[in-house]
Amino acid sequence: MPGTRSRSTMPGARAHPYPGGVAPLSPPFSPAVRRPARVLAALAARVEAKGERHGLRYAWWIPTLATVGLLAATAAGAAQRDVLWPVGPAWIALLLALAPSVAHLVSPVWISTWWEAGSVLAGVALLMALGDPPATGLDLLAAALAVVVAEVTAADGVRRGAAVVVLALAVDLLVADPTDEQRAVMAGVLLFGLAMGSMLRWQMRALAAESAARREESERATLAERQRVAREIHDLVAHSLSVTMLHVTGARRALAEDDDAASRAEAVEALTEAERIGREAMADIRRTVGLLATDRTGGPVRPVPGAGDLPDLVAEVRAAGAQVELDVHGDLRRIGGSRGLALYRVAQESLTNAVRHAPGAPVAVAVRVERTRVRLEVTNPMPDPADRTADRVADRGGSGLPGMTERLRELGGRLHTEHVGGVWRVVALVPLSEATCPLTTARARA
Repeated sequence: MPGTRSRSTMPGARAHPYPGGVAPLSPPFSPAVRRPARVLAALAARVEAKGERHGLRYAWWIPTLATVGLLAATAAGAAQRDVLWPVGPAWIALLLALAPSVAHLVSPVWISTWWEAGSVLAGVALLMALGDPPATGLDLLAAALAVVVAEVTAADGVRRGAAVVVLALAVDLLVADPTDEQRAVMAGVLLFGLAMGSMLRWQMRALAAESAARREESERATLAERQRVAREIHDLVAHSLSVTMLHVTGARRALAEDDDAASRAEAVEALTEAERIGREAMADIRRTVGLLATDRTGGPVRPVPGAGDLPDLVAEVRAAGAQVELDVHGDLRRIGGSRGLALYRVAQESLTNAVRHAPGAPVAVAVRVERTRVRLEVTNPMPDPADRTADRVADRGGSGLPGMTERLRELGGRLHTEHVGGVWRVVALVPLSEATCPLTTARARA
């Protein structure tokens, strides 16, 4: 307003170091707080890592809580005997009882549970010798011994925990000279520690077994995915190379037999088609391998082939010069995605084998969509009956017949091949319903 001045513009006024006159909020944790937090985090990680190296998968707070409980019980037991002040042998007993547990937390060296149990028993025995136990109520040194029993049982098993129970009862009997009631209370507390340690050990084993099962399941899933991708790449490469070689062979023969313009045009056309198929194969391989990437951009992906693409597959092989006939009975749209892909790959592999092992022979592809299943049959005559194409296909070390068999088995189908009367026949049977699929049945039972 006119005639008024703000505080920041008055003569002699100091400008506030922060805009608006308000200091920014300080960070929630100062360096003095963050440093101890980092040290504690490092100690926790060290405790867990040291335990895992010895087969103990306990969270860091379990041994920490045991150490705190041991300290509190031992100090309270010494206070019950009124031996803490003045400073004397009782403090040596406290050091004997606490040294192993503290060393476990701060030292990277593994300390045997027998050393820990012996040290704690020595400290407790010294405290028992320095003073009489309380006339009424619970002797808290029994709680300290129960903590040790639980630690030994959780780390080394019930047998060693029971051995520590016997030693603790012997120390109590020989040093403290308890009454029958005190002995019963001591035994009950020690058995409670044994039960707690057993429960912790059982829980650790259950968690370890679950972790191992998950790791094995992940490895099996990874192996199955690798095998699936290997089959996909094999089918793509084998089929594309076979068709490409047909085109290249046709071009070579056209140039070798006739050198006129028409022959050259046919050769150029065949080479162009071979180039197109090769580029499509490379694109399919990149797409298949790209499915393994975990950081995809979400761009358009070419859909996988299905039963509806069988006519295109036959047309592609026929365009390369092979004699292929397709006979379809029924509606191919009834065949689902996974079953359609499996049938497509079986037909693709069968045509590839026919072109490779019986060049020039006519190939017949028949698809029959029945009420509950689909039947795919691929047949081709063998130029030489002595040529055991089946053996060559099965023994070539690739993913041919084994890959087709595995595909169909996962869907509840089966593959049948035979070489009879000079004819090589491949028959694939796939159920239309998922009721007979072993994977679906296993999930339903689960």
